[in-house]
This record gives sequence, structure tokens and C-alpha cells, in this order.
Amino acid sequence: MLAALAATTAPAACPARAAAPVDPSSVASGRPVWVASDTGKSPINALVDIGDMRQIGDELDVAIRWPYLPPAGGPEQQEQDRVVCGPDHAVSYTISTGVVGTGGAYTVQHTYDAAAERRKAFRYDADMTKAGGGLDSYDTDPRSLACWAAARKCRGEAVTWPPPPDNAALDNSAQALATNAAYNKGFVPTCRLP
Repeated sequence: MLAALAATTAPAACPARAAAPVDPSSVASGRPVWVASDTGKSPINALVDIGDMRQIGDELDVAIRWPYLPPAGGPEQQEQDRVVCGPDHAVSYTISTGVVGTGGAYTVQHTYDAAAERRKAFRYDADMTKAGGGLDSYDTDPRSLACWAAARKCRGEAVTWPPPPDNAALDNSAQALATNAAYNKGFVPTCRLP
């Protein structure tokens, strides 16, 4: 169940992954703690640094590495994201992208205006919600992992990943909506990170 957090050493540029569970004092501690968002060597498997994560206003500033992109080799891709952990899903945007060298150093290749990217992300989220395709729940994606880790720190609980499943029924009944809302609440930090 906790295989995604198993202690391993990945390829040379890929940092060591944290062993399960991660103590809440390690979250936003200023020391790298990389956790895999998914198991296996899949392009959707990202590593999220929950140790160096920090809070800026209502956003989490978090590094995300993509160890299996590009799949044919080459330097490992990394991005610096800002994540807003809302009541029913995360809204995020990228502030920089780059590559990780064989020694582990991150080299920024592109930077983006944070204010402009935030406006675009929230506008896109609002448009998707109006069109009926908006996100309405947290999942096992890298940004949800960042929110989950911050929420666990606030509650003084160890970080385990993946989170328990959302057992809400797939209908719009009052009970299903309440169950989903309670599930999503577990991803929302209730404190400010140091």
C-alpha cells in the first residue's frame, strides 16, 4: 500500500525517496524530502519535494520532478509550482521549468510571471467549472500530494501516500456530496507552514 513511499535510490539525477511514513516535522522543514506521487516508472510518476515546500501567501511553493520524462533519457525535468489548496480541489500553476543535472543541481531554463500565471490558472479553473468539466475532488496527482502533506503537518500527522480512497458515491445525492466534501477537507491545510 505504501510502495510509493518505499525507500529507494533512483537514477543518478533522481533524489532519494522518503521512507514511509514521513514525520510531520519533515514537511516544510527546509530539507529535501522527495515523495513519489505514483508507483512505477511511468511518465505520470512525479517526485514532490514536501521537505523544501514553503508557503507564500495562500500558495504552497513546491518543486516537482519528472524522473521518467523524457522516457528516452536525457536530463530529468523539474518545475517549480505554486499550489492553492482549495476546499474541493487544488489550483496550480508553474513559475519555472528546467532540468536536473547528473549531480542533482537544478538549472532553470524558463521563468514565468507568477501573478500572470495565477490569473490564467484561476480563469481556466473558472471556465472549466462553468463548462461542467471543472475539478471537484482531490486525487493522487502531485499537486494533491503537496496539499495532503501540508494538511498532515497542520494536523501533526505522519504523511502517508497514497491517501485513502474517496468513497463518495458517483451521484449528486446529498450524502455523496457530503462524503466528498469531508474527503476533500483532509487535503486543506489548517495552519500556515513555517
